[in-house]
Amino acid sequence: MDKNHTTFDNFQLLEEHLVPSSSNLLFYENAFSKIQLIQEITSKQDLPVLYIDLDLLFSGYVKSELVTIPNLTLFTTLESKMNEILPKIFSKISKEPHLVIFDSINGLYNTLSNDADSGRMVNSILMLLTRNVIFSNSILIISVLATKKENDWVLPNGRQILENENMKKFVISDRSKIILENWFLSNSVIKNSNGVIIRNFEANYIKLKLP
Repeated sequence: MDKNHTTFDNFQLLEEHLVPSSSNLLFYENAFSKIQLIQEITSKQDLPVLYIDLDLLFSGYVKSELVTIPNLTLFTTLESKMNEILPKIFSKISKEPHLVIFDSINGLYNTLSNDADSGRMVNSILMLLTRNVIFSNSILIISVLATKKENDWVLPNGRQILENENMKKFVISDRSKIILENWFLSNSVIKNSNGVIIRNFEANYIKLKLP
């Protein structure tokens, strides 16, 4: 990947919404655009990065030195099982905030393809990640290859994405346009273990375009 790739117009708008304790869904159709956006996001972050690569595309770029991200810890299911990866993630973010990138829901389904209860397992894993990110002041990005049918996001395997109203939704519609959909309820509040409000949500809708 070209290290001098074009940056995104109005990227500061997107960056402002990647706040501590936030969970974000990144919908994409083009894998290259996804990697390009993730590279741009990580280049603007000071947080150490924990990358769970279940698609094995990103790790290929890293190993070939086409993508360079400082302070990166990379996890793949070629080296560890999910039940070994998750405790390591939770342990690290309990000590200091991180940018956690989970790539992707599709890869997780493939990993659990032999599990008859894979749908429930996927939802449980994503819920655990989201809850731990909230209380550690980390940032979570979950990528997913999906298409929108009517009002629902659907995976290639036909499964629907269970969306959470507290999750921000980034949509890479094509190589030239990115849409950030923030549909938060104004009275939606999250508190930490001490009862202190750490987030209050507002409704927002932003479009970001590539040059």
